[in-house]
Amino acid sequence: MQRDRKRRQRRRRRRRQRQIHAQNKLISSLGKRKGSPCQQDGDGDSRAGKIMRSLIPNPQLPEDILFCIHSLLPMREAARAAHLSHAFLSSWRRYPNLIFNKDTIGLKKNLYGENFHHKIGRILRNHSGIGLKTLKLDYSGMCGFDGTSYLDSWLQAALKPGIEELTLWLTETIRKYNFPCSLLSGGVGNSLQNLKLRFIALHPTAELGPLRSLTSLHLCHVSSTWDELKCLLSNSLALEQLELVNCVEITCLKIPCALQRLSSLSVLACLDLDVIESKAPNLSSLFISGHSLNFSRVETLQMKKLDFSRSNFIRYARAKLPSLMPNLETLVIDSGCEVVDAPMLPTKFLYLKHLTIRLLLGPTSRSYDYFSLVSFFDASPSLETFVLDVTQLYMVHESIRLDSQLRHIPEHCHACLKNVKITGFSSAKSLIELACYILKNAVFLECLTLDTIYGFRCNEGNKYKSCLPMSHGVLMEVPRTLSAIRTYIENKVPSTVKLTVLEPCSRWHDKGRW
Repeated sequence: MQRDRKRRQRRRRRRRQRQIHAQNKLISSLGKRKGSPCQQDGDGDSRAGKIMRSLIPNPQLPEDILFCIHSLLPMREAARAAHLSHAFLSSWRRYPNLIFNKDTIGLKKNLYGENFHHKIGRILRNHSGIGLKTLKLDYSGMCGFDGTSYLDSWLQAALKPGIEELTLWLTETIRKYNFPCSLLSGGVGNSLQNLKLRFIALHPTAELGPLRSLTSLHLCHVSSTWDELKCLLSNSLALEQLELVNCVEITCLKIPCALQRLSSLSVLACLDLDVIESKAPNLSSLFISGHSLNFSRVETLQMKKLDFSRSNFIRYARAKLPSLMPNLETLVIDSGCEVVDAPMLPTKFLYLKHLTIRLLLGPTSRSYDYFSLVSFFDASPSLETFVLDVTQLYMVHESIRLDSQLRHIPEHCHACLKNVKITGFSSAKSLIELACYILKNAVFLECLTLDTIYGFRCNEGNKYKSCLPMSHGVLMEVPRTLSAIRTYIENKVPSTVKLTVLEPCSRWHDKGRW
């Protein structure tokens, strides 16, 4: 009797395993054949979908655990699960992160914008609005799509108390969408933490309620005056990060001391911006591009990170910043050209750990003395990493000759410098001298990387699919550079230092033109 019972149990287990295997195989084939509900143009209730919902049993899990599992899935997979099983349908109506772009919606080149908008509208109508934390609408790569006529109804359906992140990344249209600031009042203002807007008209008024939780504000191509922006900032006392990109109607920026938590400010290509003032006591990171900023109008003593893009800034940075920003830890300089070399001065960057200098040299640029950058090493006793990025479309420096005598200055021990990378490395004499100085004086150097081309390379963290194209003149310079490295640098590399020399990519750069 007991033996028969065990035999029946084994048969039931095998039968159950075969059923589960068949269900999983059908789910897989259906997913490949049908795609997600976001990709279907109809009501998403196909006959195959009905079969699958009848085959998949409702998991015997508490509803809160089931919802937690479902919310961890990417949106397309979460939609597919809700389409295939009633068990996930309820949690789909409370799915926390709705991200709409051409990839998640499944936009194909032969589809029209109306179909794209129809899918978004259907999903938002079916969503209860409860539990929604993130709403992102990204029109990047969809030129000509104008969904502004739908936005009011979409935002009214989505912006409920509890929303934490809102991104409207629109494309340029004849008339910018006028964002309804009234929707940010009440409970939404108590929960919203991140607001990111692009190609939007933003006109907040005094009636705008406080945004008590807003910590990050990013405005790109946004039409708003300073008075309107000031109204928004005065209601965002928890703000920590502010970024303005191509906001051409803003002519001045005066950060009040009431923004006690503001730590990062970025201003890029706001061409009519004449005045930047800040009294924010904890502003420690500043990124400025394209502006002649008067640092005397900014509270700078607490500044720890500066990223500044402007021509002829290297000399100013070496001469003025040690006294203006004595606590700098990270300095990034992006210069289009330099008419004066870096001066040797007694002032110090006592806390500077990371230094990046980017130089763009055109056909009319002067020959810059890279060896003068030693001034930054002498001024930075705590420097750990140094990156020099030289972009030169044409070789403006004379190549080092075999009989050249390298310059030497009094030895100085740089005990903290561990990593150095120079991109756009060439056979320019001053670059060779700089590399030799680093090898001799950075006594604890671990890694020296010399890249013979400038710009990005393919497969850098899977970010780029191809290398930056190089001009014929740059590629012709590479053999001379490699010869100079073998002659002047390789024999000076200590055994404790890893030397990496990067040549042009065999896939994207035509070596035959050398």
